[in-house]
Amino acid sequence: MKLTNENNVSVLSLPSEVLGGTQVIEFSSLVEDALSSNPTKVIVDLSDVKVLNSSGLGMIVGAHTSCTKNKCKLVIAAPSEKILELFKITNLTQILTIKDSLESAKNVD
Repeated sequence: MKLTNENNVSVLSLPSEVLGGTQVIEFSSLVEDALSSNPTKVIVDLSDVKVLNSSGLGMIVGAHTSCTKNKCKLVIAAPSEKILELFKITNLTQILTIKDSLESAKNVD
């Protein structure tokens, strides 16, 4: 996992497999680090993610909650068709802002 900050936007890039375990702690820590700089937006870049389980979904929902509490917008970028289908099945498309690329996620107001 990697955190980058640019122009008041934080980008969290996730690895190919998001399966929970120690990743939950690492992701939560990166979200806290991102929010400490008071960004207007946090983007979770899923462009490299091939596998996402329920723990991974929980991580994303937790990030959404943290961002909302900090008056910051969470945007999901570049999910695969398989992961987008998972978001649809779980109705997360109703609460998450999801864009098809990192560039389009950066342009969300």
